Amino acid sequence: MKKRIAAGMSLVLLAGLVAACGGGGASSQGGTPSSGTGSNTNNAAGGDLPKDKVELTWWVDARDDVQAIYEGYKADFEKANANVKINLVKTPDDKINERISIAVNTNQLPDVQQGGIFWPLTYAKKGLLVPLDDIIEKADFDEKTLGSLAVDGKSYIYPNSMTASGLLVNRDLFKAKNADGLLPKNMGTWSYDQFVQAAKAVNDPAKQVYGFGMYAGDTGGDQGHHMFLWGFGAKTWSDDNTKAVLNSAEGVAGLEAYVKLLDEGVVPPGAAGLKAGAVINEMFLQGKIGMTFGSIGNISAFEKAFKDGSAKTFEVDLVPYPSKDGKSSNSVLFGYGTWVWNTKNDAKMKWAKEFAKYINTKEGMEKMAKAPSVISTRKSLSKNYDDGSIQGKTFKLFQYAGNIGVAIPGYTETRNAFFPELQAVMTKKKTAKQALDDWTKKANDIIANASK
Repeated sequence: MKKRIAAGMSLVLLAGLVAACGGGGASSQGGTPSSGTGSNTNNAAGGDLPKDKVELTWWVDARDDVQAIYEGYKADFEKANANVKINLVKTPDDKINERISIAVNTNQLPDVQQGGIFWPLTYAKKGLLVPLDDIIEKADFDEKTLGSLAVDGKSYIYPNSMTASGLLVNRDLFKAKNADGLLPKNMGTWSYDQFVQAAKAVNDPAKQVYGFGMYAGDTGGDQGHHMFLWGFGAKTWSDDNTKAVLNSAEGVAGLEAYVKLLDEGVVPPGAAGLKAGAVINEMFLQGKIGMTFGSIGNISAFEKAFKDGSAKTFEVDLVPYPSKDGKSSNSVLFGYGTWVWNTKNDAKMKWAKEFAKYINTKEGMEKMAKAPSVISTRKSLSKNYDDGSIQGKTFKLFQYAGNIGVAIPGYTETRNAFFPELQAVMTKKKTAKQALDDWTKKANDIIANASK
C-alpha cells in the first residue's frame, strides 16, 4: 500500500497493497500465527513454549486507526494457540509513566505492551524489560534505528511505527523568493552555510517573516537543539549512556553557530522565550517561518487548519537538518513499538515474546502499515512509500538517528535543566562554553542521583 501527501496536504491511502510475505511465527498464506502448542515447538527465546493455559495482558496505545488491527492480532494468535488468552487494554499515552509506576509498585504490570517508544527504556536499566534481540530480524532494520532504542547493547523494543524529525519547510515562501533551489534536493545533505543562505533568502522582518523558527521557552521540541549541535560533531551523551558530554569543543562550536542565527537576524525576536508550539503550530502554520523543527507528526494539524480555513494552504516539505560540512545529518526518532515486561513469570514471558514476535513479522507490520498513522520501520517495506512523499522522506531520515537520551536515568530532569542554559546563551548572560559546562555538571548530578 502506498502512502503519499496529496494536494492540500491530505494524507491519502493508495490502493495496491504489497503482497504479504511470511516470516517469524506467521503463515505466509493467511496471516495466522503458527501454533505454539505442539510439544516440539520452540519459542523465539529458546526452549519449549509452555502448553498450559496462559492469560496475557496486552496494553496498547489509543490511536483509533490501529485498534482493529490490534484486535486482529489478538484473534489470530488466540485461534492458533488455544491455550493462550490475551486481554487487550487500550491505554492512552498521557500519564503513562504514572500508570506504569503504579503497576510496578502493585505487581500489576502488563505482560506485553504496544505504545510510544519515548519513555519505557528507562525501565530497562531497572531490569523491568525483557531483551528482544533474539526475536528482532535486525537485517531488515536500519542499524541506527535499533541503536537508538538499545540499552547497554541490548534491544528492548521492537519498533514497528516510527517517525523521524527534520526541518519542516514552507516551500511557497522559497518559491516566492526564487530561492527554492537553495534547499536540499532529493533529501540530500547540506551544510550550515547553505542552511543560513536559505534562511536569509526568505527572511523578511518587515513582514514578520523569518527564515528559521528558533525557540527555547521550555522543553518542547528541544530535540532540535541537540540535532543542530550534533551536526558539528557533538554528542549529548557518552556511548555507554552514563554521563553527559555535550560540553565538548564540538558542542561549544555548534551552540555558538546556533545562537549566531540570532545575530544574523533570521529568527523571530524574543526567541529565547518562545515555545515550540507557538513557533511550529502558529507562526509556521500562518506562513511566518521558512524552516523549523518538526516531523510528519505535525502534518495532521496543518491539514486540519488548511481544510477549515484557519490557515492559508501552502506546500509543506521535510528536509534534513544541516551539518557543519554538509556530509551528514542528524535526526531523533519518535514512534511506537512492542516490548515485554519482566513479570518474573517465565511461562507468561515466553508467550509474551512469542506474541511480540508475531505482531512484528514482516507480514504483521504490513498489516499495521495500512493505518495512516504508521510508517513501517522495516527496510523491506520502504517501497510502500513514494520517495517524494513526506512518508518516503521520513523513512530516509531513519539513517541519521541519534541518541537523544531516553535511556538516561533522570532524563526528564536533564531536559528541564537544559533550556534555561540555552536561554542564558541566547540572551548573552553566558557564553556557550559556560552554559554547556553548567548543564553538563547538572545533568551528571541528576544521573548520579537517579542511578542510586
